[in-house]
Amino acid sequence: MLGKQFKMNVNELKDLAIDAATQAGEFLNKSKLEKKEVYKEEGRDIKLIIDQDTEKLIRTSLQITNIPILGEEYGGEITDGKYWVIDPIDGTANYFRGLDECCVSIALMEGNEALIGVIYNFNNNQMYTAIKDHGAFLNNTKISVSNIASKSKASITTGFPASETIESSMNFLENLKDWKKVRMFGSAALSCAYVASGKCDYYAEKGVYLWDIAAGICLVKEAGGCADFKLIDKERYEVVFSNNLL
Repeated sequence: MLGKQFKMNVNELKDLAIDAATQAGEFLNKSKLEKKEVYKEEGRDIKLIIDQDTEKLIRTSLQITNIPILGEEYGGEITDGKYWVIDPIDGTANYFRGLDECCVSIALMEGNEALIGVIYNFNNNQMYTAIKDHGAFLNNTKISVSNIASKSKASITTGFPASETIESSMNFLENLKDWKKVRMFGSAALSCAYVASGKCDYYAEKGVYLWDIAAGICLVKEAGGCADFKLIDKERYEVVFSNNLL
């Protein structure tokens, strides 16, 4: 098994991630009309049994590489070497309510560097892929960030912070007033994909996890954008992904 890891090149690893995301997406599409069981609620987030089932499916596909896995449902560790980062359903609340802004997200990281990014919106069959130094693609067509350089013409996507104070909420809203359009999709991974493909120009949010953004880091950078992320506590990040002009 260990030898298999070293025999697989980056393109083969990307193809494996695409296959895993496709299989997971097919499973999620087939399960849309079934009753979705909630096993945990944390703040504004919900956890579904199908989140766990989907992560198991992805882990089974990726385990042939013998590369460690960090996932939202079953954990893992960030290492200095290579490791997979998976979010079986990014936008679980949207999936639960029958909204299409949700996806499967798979990344290969090495330390804090994203080597491969795969984001699959299974609702409309949009597969975003990227390999470090090899560009970013949507369904095999090369994509790039927008060329908009003014907030007055740009669209920002974000998530409303789960704040307990009116003051911090007002500060958040104040920071949005200069943008032409504000969008809240409820999926960090898709927000990254939309910046990478020029559908949005800027994504900023506090309190996201690595599995929310790992694939997006590779996509945005390979599409010509900027992906800044920093830890704000033990696990959560503050992120700013942009077209590199704003």
